[in-house]
Amino acid sequence: MITSIFTYFLLLFLVHLFSNGFISLQASEFVSYSTNFTTCWEIERNALLKFKEGLQDPSGRLSSWVGNYCCTWSGVGCDRQTGHVTKLDLGMPPISFKINDPKAFDFPSLQGTISPSLLDLKYLYYLDLSWNNFEQTPIPNFIGSFTKLEHLDLSYAYFSGLVPPHLGNLSNLRYLDLSSQNLDQDTLVSDLSWIHGLSSLELLRLKMANLSFASTSWLQAINKLPSLMELDLSFCGLHEIPTSLPILNFSSIQIIHLSLNHFNSPLPGWLFNISSLVELDLSSNGFTGQITPSVQNLNNMRDLVLHENDLSGPLPISIGNLSSLETLFLSSNQLNGTIPKTIGQLKKLIMLALSSNNWGGVVSRIHFLHLNNMKVFLLSSIKEKSLVFDVGYDWIPPFSLNLIFIKNCQMNSKFPIWLQTQKELKIVELIEVGISGYVPDWFWKLSPQMETLSLHNNKLCGELPRSLQFHPHSLVDLSFNLFEGPVPLFSGVNMLSLKNNSLSGPIPANFVNAMLHLAFMDLSENYFNGSIPSSINKLEKLQVLLLENNELSGKIPSMNRLNKLWTLDLSNNNLFGNIPCSLCSQSPLIHLKLNGNNFYGKLSSLRNCTNLGTLGLANNQFHGGIPRWIGETLSCLSILQLRGNMFRGKIPKSLCSLPLLHVMDLGQNNFSGSIPPCLGNLSSLYQSKNDTSVFAAVATDAVATNVITIATTVATIVTGGKEGVVAAAIAFEGLMPLIDEMRDMEFNVKGQTLEFVKIIDLVNLIDLSSNNLEGEIPEEIMKLSALGTLNLSRNQLTGNIPEKIGDLQLLETLDLSVNHLSAMRCAVST
Repeated sequence: MITSIFTYFLLLFLVHLFSNGFISLQASEFVSYSTNFTTCWEIERNALLKFKEGLQDPSGRLSSWVGNYCCTWSGVGCDRQTGHVTKLDLGMPPISFKINDPKAFDFPSLQGTISPSLLDLKYLYYLDLSWNNFEQTPIPNFIGSFTKLEHLDLSYAYFSGLVPPHLGNLSNLRYLDLSSQNLDQDTLVSDLSWIHGLSSLELLRLKMANLSFASTSWLQAINKLPSLMELDLSFCGLHEIPTSLPILNFSSIQIIHLSLNHFNSPLPGWLFNISSLVELDLSSNGFTGQITPSVQNLNNMRDLVLHENDLSGPLPISIGNLSSLETLFLSSNQLNGTIPKTIGQLKKLIMLALSSNNWGGVVSRIHFLHLNNMKVFLLSSIKEKSLVFDVGYDWIPPFSLNLIFIKNCQMNSKFPIWLQTQKELKIVELIEVGISGYVPDWFWKLSPQMETLSLHNNKLCGELPRSLQFHPHSLVDLSFNLFEGPVPLFSGVNMLSLKNNSLSGPIPANFVNAMLHLAFMDLSENYFNGSIPSSINKLEKLQVLLLENNELSGKIPSMNRLNKLWTLDLSNNNLFGNIPCSLCSQSPLIHLKLNGNNFYGKLSSLRNCTNLGTLGLANNQFHGGIPRWIGETLSCLSILQLRGNMFRGKIPKSLCSLPLLHVMDLGQNNFSGSIPPCLGNLSSLYQSKNDTSVFAAVATDAVATNVITIATTVATIVTGGKEGVVAAAIAFEGLMPLIDEMRDMEFNVKGQTLEFVKIIDLVNLIDLSSNNLEGEIPEEIMKLSALGTLNLSRNQLTGNIPEKIGDLQLLETLDLSVNHLSAMRCAVST
């Protein structure tokens, strides 16, 4: 689900941000079109004024629409000879558009409906109403009456409903863009047969329009457009594409984008016979099969994007014949074998993305022989230790990279000195590559330009620089290394992970002054001591704070100013005292883990934490009964850990009302009474699931911010910025270790503490062991067919073991020992 959440974000990111092939959009210049006429045709002026009456214009873009001279009005163009209105350009992309600007889509669009008065503009050949808000109304049928129209752009204008087949009357149309902005695909195309009337069409964009009902016939209709140069049907719900096409009528086409559909079929070989192709994007479609040597037919290809499919087999050596190639994006497939050395012949290559495949063999200098223009390089293998990156210690690369991503490859054990030649680096991710020793000083001097630095899971050692200046909103992940010394002060950092090193000493009170923009901080699994500084309350942008497995002591300081905090993990320290009431006074806290400390008292201070999805209080000194309000007000709770405390009394029936609860660990307390039969009502344990916890329902702003920041960088690196979605994928892969850190959880299973990493949302557990429960095991529990662990040991249970216990076919661990139960008979035979 976390992947699907990111996919949702990525789709939104792709469609909104890269819809027109560039990253920095400028607003249309609503200037007057020069004309020899001092007035205009009255019928056309009145038509425009009636059109204006049906619109709301909050920015005053139509303020010039007064007087008799309509040919001078903003967005209106007239024929120089006749004075007739021929052009209406009211498209409104964001001004000075920056994708990491939260107000990027808060631009002053026109709102309302399209008046049929426009029909009086009988000489109109250009109509652009894109990026406005027509309030989910259908595209008017009468637009099909503008028979002189050559350019029609209604993209991202909040139209909905059926696309009128009347548009097929526009026989002079060369440009048609009906792309939708809605992920729910409100724009519906039930049949594309009308499109054959557009015999002059050169560009067709229907991004995110719902073509699922036309999925079997769409290509047959497109094949009747002999002049077509560009086709974009990304994320249209298509699920069929023929593997062969005997007659290809659009043989001059240059751009085909079919990404984010559901083809799940062999890669169509006929696409590799279109020698005119310049851009081909088939990403995220589930295509299978191999990239055949016929790929060399694409001798004009500039951008070949095939990532996130199931392509297998080796990459043919003929790939080196694509002399015009600038982007080769093959990440996230099942490609195997050695990477062909002929890639080094691609002299124009700017981006080479080969990550997340099954590569083997050695990548050497010859692979980069002529890649003088390369700016972005991604390489990783899914197979452990199968790929070696060996370019020698004294290599001087021919390129100057902005982004390098290498993961799960065997590099030279020393820090790569050849990076010293890369003066323009902004993103460096060397993850699990086996480098060891000290990080050289010259590398740290790059920090002011660094937007992402990940050296996760290597064997780097030594003290970190006491202070460094990073690029604003940057990500720094130095986790799982051997670094020593105190907490470094890395200013400009938005996400910081120093997890699992040998850092020590107290967390200094002044660190917040250097890192006020922190949204994510992970200092877990080190040797930090002393108290948590009260100054942490100044980190008002903090969303995730992970300090578990250190030697921290004292009380939890006030966090009443952390109104964005949603994950807090202080487990396995020496903290004590009551849980402060301020913890949820302002923040939307979702994950709270305080396991393995010396906290005491009752739980009333958590009553306002109504968003909690994870509550981990195991192995502390809490006492009293479990309050009923946990089951009544924490409706999002999916993980409840109260093991190893001094709770007593009966297990409240209100816990049975928690619809998302799939982990209930109440072992090693003093609970008495019987097991509530209503536990059989825990609906989340009825069937197996894929990541349905509250965690999966939340994508942090911190993660999203860094995805966007990295995407912005790469988008500006690659010509035209069209690869921003590529960068987002890179960013997320680099961020996955940080996301996983928030998804770890420890449980006691049959006396052993086991840590569940990444898969916590798939764990289904009920543990009531080591209490004073009595009576029989309720038959109702046998309805929990998705239960994976059931531990009722060390109680005073009596009666027969339920015969239907054998129905729990997903049960992996069952412990009923040290009770007074009768023989099992054949209860677990299945």
